[in-house]
Amino acid sequence: MISGSSRGRLAGDGCERDWIWDREVETATPDATFARAAAAWERQLRHLREDSPFYARRLGSAPVGLGELHRLPFTSKQDLNQAIDVRPPFGANLAVPEARVKRVYQTSGTSGSPSMIGLTSFDIETWTEIGTRTYFATGIHDHHSVLTTFGAGPFVAGHTHFVLNRIAARAVPVAPGDTERVIFGLRAGLADTLLATPSFAQYLANRLEAGEARDWALAHVVTGGEPGGGIPAVRDHVQSVLGVTVNEIMGIGDIAPSLFGECPLQQGMHFCGAGHVWPELVDPDTQAPIGIEAGAVGELAYTHLTRQAMPVVRFLSGDIVRIEGTACDCGRTGFRMRCLGRRDDMFIVRGVNVYPSAIVALVAEHRPRVTGRARVVRGGEGVAVEPPVPVEVEVPAGTVDDARLAGELEHAIHAHLTFRARVQLVPEAEFGDNAYKTRLTVQR
Repeated sequence: MISGSSRGRLAGDGCERDWIWDREVETATPDATFARAAAAWERQLRHLREDSPFYARRLGSAPVGLGELHRLPFTSKQDLNQAIDVRPPFGANLAVPEARVKRVYQTSGTSGSPSMIGLTSFDIETWTEIGTRTYFATGIHDHHSVLTTFGAGPFVAGHTHFVLNRIAARAVPVAPGDTERVIFGLRAGLADTLLATPSFAQYLANRLEAGEARDWALAHVVTGGEPGGGIPAVRDHVQSVLGVTVNEIMGIGDIAPSLFGECPLQQGMHFCGAGHVWPELVDPDTQAPIGIEAGAVGELAYTHLTRQAMPVVRFLSGDIVRIEGTACDCGRTGFRMRCLGRRDDMFIVRGVNVYPSAIVALVAEHRPRVTGRARVVRGGEGVAVEPPVPVEVEVPAGTVDDARLAGELEHAIHAHLTFRARVQLVPEAEFGDNAYKTRLTVQR
């Protein structure tokens, strides 16, 4: 679904306000964007060397301009965890007195103990500024009512509430996974926009397909928190069943919860962090620089340009993306991208790199015999997996014994992704996880 009356608005949105929140920054030329970032980096480098014991050791004293970041070492999540071990709870890269930390979020701790993310008052404002550009880009304006399933904490997605307040949209907070309260809110007419994971959006669509009445005025779904909102089979299903426009946002806790926002033209997520964050694209295996241009695929790395507390330099995000373009008819000049998956979810089958999101895309094409959710079962710690690769696919009740469906899915995976899979159909009641978010890879 493409916006009608304007290049940057949702279909049916007749408001007269500019559809770009910060036009000067978001439509700047590449040279102007670089100049603004280079000046910020010069100040940030002094801050790092003077106030961060962690980076003072890593960066040395030689002059390093923004165009020379490749001379500096990357920062990994393991590096940050080690810095926390040296000086808990915030780490040796806190870079401000603890008294200046005014908000603390936590990570999920999926791969270990949760870690802290501390923000100064200035950092809080920066996150709000970037997030406002991001959500405004999706088409959310002050006249919209937004039901959000992103909890207030302890995770960084809770910052969305401050962003919605800045936009001046109506916010209707609902706890993650509270499906009945979401449906109640929609039926009560409290919202025309839903913020949710792609898994939850699919779940709502599946419920309607199963016969539940669509007696609400929902018109827009913004997805985030996991890949999927940009997968055509997933997006098209949600749009057609719910009668909405679907676009997506993305961020990362150590950098900013909202960094990318897709405009209503639905051609990929725009980078919205200009002036505060400098992105790089690198080869996931060699970490060699890759130019940010249409068609390029690589891992995103980020450098804070204005962060006061817990700043990072060349942080390896683990997000593998494909660049969709560097301009857009909406007028924004921030590059556009799609997230293909996480580096730690990727596995290799006889020399071929595979991201579980590609499997989800194929599975989703077999609705309504499947729900759209799937996951890869890994049996070891190594990246290499021998075929047939175990894949579990969630199906509605009554479809679990459909041997023909399992065979069709195995054939589709082999034909499109060139490896053999062993598909097990799992009923919704037994699939596990919840409809809110799906782990694409599980260890057993």
